[in-house]
Amino acid sequence: MDLEKKETIEGMKDEFYRFWSKKIGVPENKLRPFYDKEFDTEPLIDSPFEVPDKMEVFFKYSYGGQSRFFREIIKNKKLYGAKCPQCGKVFCPPRHACPKCYVDTTWIELSGKGTIEAFTVQYYSTSVFIKKVPFIVAYIRLDGTDFLMMAQMEMEDVNKAKPGMRVEAVFRDERHGTINDFYFRIIE
Repeated sequence: MDLEKKETIEGMKDEFYRFWSKKIGVPENKLRPFYDKEFDTEPLIDSPFEVPDKMEVFFKYSYGGQSRFFREIIKNKKLYGAKCPQCGKVFCPPRHACPKCYVDTTWIELSGKGTIEAFTVQYYSTSVFIKKVPFIVAYIRLDGTDFLMMAQMEMEDVNKAKPGMRVEAVFRDERHGTINDFYFRIIE
């Protein structure tokens, strides 16, 4: 390739990256590894020409059969489980239907207290919902339930956590209809 053509292509590349970087708000250096091939090779004129783009999607999501669980948290600061009327198993997180008996479950209010079965300490978080680091992610068996619930815990000294400790649910002042609207703390 002669020098003049190479300089023209480099100029086109620079303009391409300036334009798309400004249009979609992604830094040029993040685009280059993915789109340099459009300029560095001689693709067939009829081959697909790839350009960057950005898409935002807003949609309505339904909790379906678990909707009451989240409504009770957000509106009433209460935890609910789902009980199978046939085998008597109590699920929390709730299930719309029992996977063993294939019948619809019924809602039951839970005390919000339980026992740590297993846990891990988290020193970093990318979630905007996590208010205190380090924190604990624990498998908790809520009183009156037959299954474990994975949930966030907060405590001053995470080194004191151990299986078998009693915990209780604490509801955040600001709730948004997510599993992070509550966390657990040790019952003193």
